[in-house]
Amino acid sequence: MASTICGWCGDRTHMKMVLEPYELPMAAWPRALNDRPVWMAAFRCSNENCLRLSIGWTVLYQVRATSEAKVKLPQAALEWEPLRIRRPSFPDVPAEIAATASEAHACLSIGAARGAVALARAVVEAAAKAKGITVNGIVGKIDALRDGGIISALTADASHQIREDGNSIAHGDIGDEPISQDDAEAILEFMDALLDEVFQRPAKLQRLKERHEERKQGHGAGSGSVPQGPGRSGGDLSVSGEVH
Repeated sequence: MASTICGWCGDRTHMKMVLEPYELPMAAWPRALNDRPVWMAAFRCSNENCLRLSIGWTVLYQVRATSEAKVKLPQAALEWEPLRIRRPSFPDVPAEIAATASEAHACLSIGAARGAVALARAVVEAAAKAKGITVNGIVGKIDALRDGGIISALTADASHQIREDGNSIAHGDIGDEPISQDDAEAILEFMDALLDEVFQRPAKLQRLKERHEERKQGHGAGSGSVPQGPGRSGGDLSVSGEVH
């Protein structure tokens, strides 16, 4: 079985081959693979709540027989269709910044590492602007976030890493430092941490504080009244009759 994240249900699952492998005609091979045999097959998701079919394909060298491909294809590192496009939401983050951060994750989920990093850089700069920081340059903005106590020194260092990697793309130095999928994933984790620290965590703490204040006010509303028992109505407290 092949293991992957199912493009339908989004779960990490095992894929079981359900149809015979098929060698794609040379005319339909991806342009970058025009001298190599491409094999594909239909696989079924093992998640009982899904069970839908996906196509797995890869290049198999020196394979000509279907029976041979049937053994090798599930063991290979396959490309999958449909892809799972991840678009996480970012509550409490300004809408345009949240949408850009979500788009960065969508880029990463389809293997567009450069696009993901370039968008992450834009998110860092936009986050600073949203907090009223208007100094020129992204370096100054990150340092101002740190100096103002909005982010920690550790988050500032991570933000500078996003900036440096994003700069190489934004300035056209695409071939200087290739960005791997793992590198891009780490950079987006930094981005998520920045958004949490700047927007989401303060908003969550503010809501907790407001709920606490509401509970205190609710409890205090009845705390000033004194229960009225028999003979304590607040009227005439004189005792009838004489005490002997």
